[in-house]
Amino acid sequence: MDKEPLITQEKSTTNRRHQGVATFVVFLTAMLIGVALMYSPRWAAFQALAPEGEKSDVTIAGPTMTESEPVKLRIPSINVDAPFSAPLGLEDGGEIEVPKDYTSVAYYKHGPTPGELGPAVILGHVDSVAGPAVFFSLGQLKEGDEIQVERADGSIATFAVTELERQTQTAFPTRKVYGDLDHAGLRLITCTGIYDKEKLRYTHNLIVYAKLVSTKSEE
Repeated sequence: MDKEPLITQEKSTTNRRHQGVATFVVFLTAMLIGVALMYSPRWAAFQALAPEGEKSDVTIAGPTMTESEPVKLRIPSINVDAPFSAPLGLEDGGEIEVPKDYTSVAYYKHGPTPGELGPAVILGHVDSVAGPAVFFSLGQLKEGDEIQVERADGSIATFAVTELERQTQTAFPTRKVYGDLDHAGLRLITCTGIYDKEKLRYTHNLIVYAKLVSTKSEE
């Protein structure tokens, strides 16, 4: 296991509803969970957990891709066409970093890149002091909707939405989000629910789960 971010709550210094840092709680919630990643970056962690002698029998379901940095996220059904900002690491205290602006997205660099085997995690703000942000309409996605990730090697990873989940901040589904997979998965995460002016944060997280369904290589 490479990096295990602590799951914490980041607060803003203002109590206005459209405060980007406060509203972008995403999976930095569930303060008492403690351990976040159940995935060992760049290789199939589920094989490491398989009983001895059974690892070679594990079957990978669906296509997978080699490592390559994501450069653009497209979600046609909700008109998202956003660049990726710098990959996210960990703060000194173990908390995961958050994207620096509101019109781009960012992925967690200690996990797989989108298209690789395992759960790639992409974060985006829901709103800001100026209004809606990149993931404002994320909750409108439906099962089967297409998500495309353009990658630095010129390839395109196309995912299909499999599930949307809304959980309270104290019940973030850590294992489900970061747990071992037999396929190339994607998790888009932002915040949702009711904005609590006293706590300076939203009440819930929104997680979109998706699975890689097709790939396109550089021509």
